[in-house]
Amino acid sequence: MRTERGVALVVVLWIIVMLSLLIGGFAFTMHVETQVASFSRKELRAEMLARSAVELVRQTLHARTPWEKQCEALNQNWCLNELYTDHELGDGRFNVRVIDEESLLPINRLTDSRLRLLMQYLEVDPTLVDTITDSIQDWIDDNPLARLNGAESDYYLTLNPPYRAKNGPIYRIQELLMIRGITREIYQGTPEKPGLKDLVSPYTQQVNINTASPLVLQVVLKMDEQSLKPLLTRRDDRPFRNVQEAIRQFCPADDQSRRRWETYLTTNSNSFRVTATGEVGGVRQTIVATLMYLRGDYFPVSWTCQRGGP
Repeated sequence: MRTERGVALVVVLWIIVMLSLLIGGFAFTMHVETQVASFSRKELRAEMLARSAVELVRQTLHARTPWEKQCEALNQNWCLNELYTDHELGDGRFNVRVIDEESLLPINRLTDSRLRLLMQYLEVDPTLVDTITDSIQDWIDDNPLARLNGAESDYYLTLNPPYRAKNGPIYRIQELLMIRGITREIYQGTPEKPGLKDLVSPYTQQVNINTASPLVLQVVLKMDEQSLKPLLTRRDDRPFRNVQEAIRQFCPADDQSRRRWETYLTTNSNSFRVTATGEVGGVRQTIVATLMYLRGDYFPVSWTCQRGGP
């Protein structure tokens, strides 16, 4: 009898242990699923905040005065709206950065000399400059013939995974990563210097003289930093109302320079790159969208959503 009672007690104890393990495992699983569900809710709400920020930019662009729509500058509200920084909405907040695509170099119409000059300013390895320049032009042109240092489909089909050269205009800036010679560092840049994604745009044909960085103006106008200083001082104090105003004051007297300024420069911007980050409970979602003015409204022509900050 004592032996049987001892065995029964051991069995009961084992059953209790097994039930405790099962209950503990179930409780842990529920805790993990609750955390995952909570993170997903925060992630969704953060994305909605980022979307709200993009919509705020659209409304800000619509609210501009007629003069501002004809002559964009960095001292205007579309660029410096006080609501763009740590704007609280509900239990979250969002931050926005807006640049006009016209402040960047038009990648689809840059000449060989300008591409080489850009690579020089980015301190690209000199042995890669001709390869990158020719490969970009091969990617954009509409023929299957490779340049001396370039690449066409016969090169890209040997890669893993294989793909073909586009032989057409670049529509998304990320295409640059597919072009021979362009590394992620050249594309992304470093803390010390910008990358191609910060300097070129596939959506524009001209450069806004009021918003472009000194480096962009040096490339497009083929002027050195010292020669640009008077122009930069003038535009920061009082933005140019039109290109002719800038030409009369600062363009070299020769016809070639004048044609260059008239061809490449503008004071009007129609495309805007919006980087909006929403944050809820430490969870971030970032949207990078390009809004283009079409038929009386601003439509997204590019839209990327990613976790975390920019």
